[in-house]
Amino acid sequence: MEKDLHINEKLEKQKLNEFLAKRAEIDINDENAKKELLNDLIGELVLNANFIAPVDIVTRNGETEVTFRLIKSPKGENYFPVFTSTEDLELWKDLDSAQTVRLDFDNYVQLLSGNGGCRGFVVNPFSDNFRVERAVALQWDQQKQIMQNGVAHRTVTNDSDIKLFTPDPFPVQMSEKLCSLAEDDPEIKRIWLQGITLDGEDAYLAVVELDGDRDSILKKLGNEVKQFLNGVPIHFVQYGKGFGEESVKDVQPIYPKN
Repeated sequence: MEKDLHINEKLEKQKLNEFLAKRAEIDINDENAKKELLNDLIGELVLNANFIAPVDIVTRNGETEVTFRLIKSPKGENYFPVFTSTEDLELWKDLDSAQTVRLDFDNYVQLLSGNGGCRGFVVNPFSDNFRVERAVALQWDQQKQIMQNGVAHRTVTNDSDIKLFTPDPFPVQMSEKLCSLAEDDPEIKRIWLQGITLDGEDAYLAVVELDGDRDSILKKLGNEVKQFLNGVPIHFVQYGKGFGEESVKDVQPIYPKN
């Protein structure tokens, strides 16, 4: 467990530090330069950067418990403080006996997905102070998954704000493509297609009743319909008890087998 956590490892400054430092140097009136820098910064943060996080670690009965230190915004909201180097971490004067673990962007997405009381994370809060809100981090994670896998997994928590609707205009070409794929795949039984607003973001929602390997089937569907999305995300959900069943109650499927 301790080996996996990379406890108290030193972390040198990295490429992300360079992009963060450039924010203070760039011409604030040069919109193209600001956009390019932000894209580079986000890409490095999401794909490559490592972080160290201050934690309290207690071992009881052979089990290691890790509690993450939090900081509060001026409004009293909780954020995870994350640091891109040991040098940046040492700017925090109230660490006391805190230890550190090494994490990456994916780890923080997991932490935020299961922690509705935390608003996001702040990179180097005592120097660069680059704040990433929870909803933004989840959106970046979704874009990363779609880029890498053609389909994204998204955790829906009890505090997720969800609204379902019929898209207008309805994505006819995407619907026809999904039906064609389902017709050729005996493991796909039914497909429903509608719109969803999830935590303020509009997207498509495809609910699929299937047998066989869920991930491979949904990944294939996601890759095949990317050309019809026009920048709108799509969420794939397997039909079953819970959200998958409730989300299509009283909705006709676009594809029923036979």
